[in-house]
Amino acid sequence: MDKLEPLAVSALEAARLLGVSKPTVYQMMNREDFPAFKVGTRTLISVEGLREWIRKQVNEQ
Repeated sequence: MDKLEPLAVSALEAARLLGVSKPTVYQMMNREDFPAFKVGTRTLISVEGLREWIRKQVNEQ
């Protein structure tokens, strides 16, 4: 059976993926263009949205 890739990750996992601190991810989550969303009381970050967001950040520089 193939391993399923996560569709969304926690702020801690997003921080690890991006190589930044958890507080930095929480700051980015306040941006309108950052791919964070609520599921109940949890805030998750879309993995595909994060990839797109990174591409956009790179292209804007």
